[in-house]
Amino acid sequence: MHSRHDILRPVGVFALSGLIVLLLVAVAATLALRSLANQEASRDARRLTTLTGRGIVEPALTTGVVRGDPAALARLDHIIRTRVKTSDVARIKIWNADGKILYSDERRLIGRTFTLGPEERAALRTQTTAAEPTNINSPENTYEQHLGALTSVYLGLRAQDGTPVLYEEYLRSSAIAGDSRSVARLFAPVGILALLVLAVLQLPLAYWMARRMRNAQRDRELALQHAVDASANERRAIAAGLHDGVVQELAGHGFRMAAALEAEHAEPELREALEDGAAGTRNAIRQLRSLLLEIYPPALEEQGLSVALPDLAAPLTARGVDVSMNVEDGLRLPTEVEQLVFRAAQEALRNAGAHAGAGHVDLDVHTTEGVVTLRVRDDGCGFDAAEAAARRSEGHLGLSMLRDLSEAAGGRLSVESAPGAGTTVALEVPLR
Repeated sequence: MHSRHDILRPVGVFALSGLIVLLLVAVAATLALRSLANQEASRDARRLTTLTGRGIVEPALTTGVVRGDPAALARLDHIIRTRVKTSDVARIKIWNADGKILYSDERRLIGRTFTLGPEERAALRTQTTAAEPTNINSPENTYEQHLGALTSVYLGLRAQDGTPVLYEEYLRSSAIAGDSRSVARLFAPVGILALLVLAVLQLPLAYWMARRMRNAQRDRELALQHAVDASANERRAIAAGLHDGVVQELAGHGFRMAAALEAEHAEPELREALEDGAAGTRNAIRQLRSLLLEIYPPALEEQGLSVALPDLAAPLTARGVDVSMNVEDGLRLPTEVEQLVFRAAQEALRNAGAHAGAGHVDLDVHTTEGVVTLRVRDDGCGFDAAEAAARRSEGHLGLSMLRDLSEAAGGRLSVESAPGAGTTVALEVPLR
C-alpha cells in the first residue's frame, strides 16, 4: 500500500517546480512590466512636453525672441523659469532650423550654433515630439555634464511670425525611471498575487491527480500480483494433478510391463514390445517430470534457489550446453522475491536454449546491501532492439511481464544484447 508520503512527495515536487516557474514568470513579467512602464513614462514625458511647449512656450515665441532681442528673451526667460522649470526639468533650449540656440536657461549657450541631429530635424520638420537619451559628450551639452543622466525631448513649434523652431527639454532620467517604478509598483503586486493564487489553486488539483495516479498504480500492481498468484496456484494444481494422476499411472504401467518381462513364458515378439513400451513409458515419465519442474518447482519452496536453479539448468545441460552457476548455498529470500528471481532465471535460460543457440551460460545470484541481483549471460546469437520490440508486439511477453513484476516490486530488469554478442539478463530487487 502507498503511504500518504508517497502522494505528498510528488505534490511537493510539483509545488517546488511550480514555485520555480512562478519566480521565473514573475521575473520575466517584472522585466516586461518595467519595460512597458519605461515606455509609458516616456510617452507621458512627451505628452507633458507637448502641453508645455504648445500651451506655454509657443505663445511666448515672439519675433523679438527669434531676432535675439534682449527684452523679448528676458520675458521668455521669466515665463519659463516660473511656469516651466521644475526639479525634473534640468535644461531648456530653443533652436532655429540652422542649429542656432535662440534661448536657453543656461545663458552661455544663447547665440551658439551646433549641428542638429536627424531626430531633431525630423521633430522640427514634422512639428512632433521625439525622445532619446542625452549624449552628454556632445559639444552642445557641455554645460549639462554635471547634471547626471538626462533624456532629451524635442518638439517642433512655430514662432508668431511663422518661423519654425525646436523646443527641447532635458528631463532628469531619474524622474522618468521614478514614474516607471511607480507604474510597476502599481501593477506588479496584482500580477504576482494572481500568479500566487493560481499556484495555490493548482495544489489541490495536483494532490488529486497524484492520488489518482497512485491508486491506479496500486490497482495495477495488485491486479498483476493477483494474476501471478493465480498463475502460481494454477501451476501448482496442474502439477499436482499430473504428478498424482498421469505420472503415477504411467509409473504403474511401467512396473507391470517390467513384471511381465520377467515371466518366462513371454514370446520374443511380446518381450520386444514390452521392452519398447517400458522404455517409452520411462521416457514419458522423465519428460513429464521435466515439465512438472518447469510448471511448478517444489524444490523452490522446500529448499530454495540453491537447489531449484540447478534443476532449471538440467535440460540445457542434457543438450550439451555448459551452464556455470554461482548461487549462495542455502540462500532464502522472501517468497515473492524468490519466485520473481526464479521466473526471471527460468525465462533467461529458456531463451538461451530455445532462441540463442548458446553453448555456454553463466548464472549468478548474490545479495548486497539489501538487494538481490540475478545475472544470466549467454554466448548465443543475440538480437537487436527492433527485433525485440517486434517480438513483444507479436505477443512474446515473457520478459515484458517480468519487467512489470520487477518494477512493481521496486526493482529493475534489464536486457542487454547485440547481434552476435550474446545476451545478458539482469534483475535487481530490494529485499523488503
